[in-house]
Amino acid sequence: MSKPTAPDFSNRVVLIVDDDEHTRSLLRDLCETSGFKTMVAEDGQEAMTQLTRALPDLMLLDLMMPKRDGFSVLKAIRETTEFAELPVIVLTAMGDMDGKIRGMELGADDYITKPFKLIELQTRINSALTVREYRRRLLDAEDELAQFRAVDPVTGAGTYAQLKASLDSELARSRRYGRPVACLMFGFDDYQGLRYQLGRDACDAYLSRVVGEAKSAMRGADRLFRVDTDEFVALLPETDLPGARIVAERMLSLLSALHVEGSRGPVRSTPRFGGAVFPSDRVHSSEDLLREANRSFRALQASEALKSLFDA
Repeated sequence: MSKPTAPDFSNRVVLIVDDDEHTRSLLRDLCETSGFKTMVAEDGQEAMTQLTRALPDLMLLDLMMPKRDGFSVLKAIRETTEFAELPVIVLTAMGDMDGKIRGMELGADDYITKPFKLIELQTRINSALTVREYRRRLLDAEDELAQFRAVDPVTGAGTYAQLKASLDSELARSRRYGRPVACLMFGFDDYQGLRYQLGRDACDAYLSRVVGEAKSAMRGADRLFRVDTDEFVALLPETDLPGARIVAERMLSLLSALHVEGSRGPVRSTPRFGGAVFPSDRVHSSEDLLREANRSFRALQASEALKSLFDA
């Protein structure tokens, strides 16, 4: 397995905040020697002003300063969304353990003890930037993975991986507020024949149209998931038995009207439905709700349409 590419921190901008001119000059020289660009501020008040003008990649922050100390600046940074992820290394005097602890509590990434050396400064800055960079990459990867899991690439419906969490959430809400929740399952009797007549690409396009029509019969709070190649589940919050039947009837009307041209002429495919609601005698968990919807779905034939939908 290849190692991840090491981040390149050349030309990153470091904001140096210290009320001592000699310390500021020394830090600036050391940072620029290491390839960083620098900004400087003489106190915490000026530091906050600098942040509103340009966001640096890292801040070196002295704790003991007039006008506004480093603790106040650090607290404000962590409470401001725009600056919350800014790496901050606090500058502390030797033996100032209280300052280090309080800085840690306020969200400092690291500390450098005065007096400091070039190698220590380089190590601390590179370490803080590396941690934040890999954290950002991890969050981006997690967001991308969550999005991939949440959306079926063919139809745009939710996926099976997200269905369980959504079912658990809706049942918990139903129990808390005493409101019903319904689950519809629908699909096609001869999907393989449909795919044979249309071909893969045309069949995928047809399913995408199916999802679009099904969603048009649903409310904004309802969610649709693709749980198998040709099977879908609609989760309907705050919906009782009569309400679920109405949604199923609207879906059936819309989906039955869909047709496309196959290799042997126009193709029509009538969907069949099944469903279940919570609360009911048979449903005590999200798994029960899905199981009952599936039982109803498997028991019906397409020709029966909605005649016995939700029958016990």
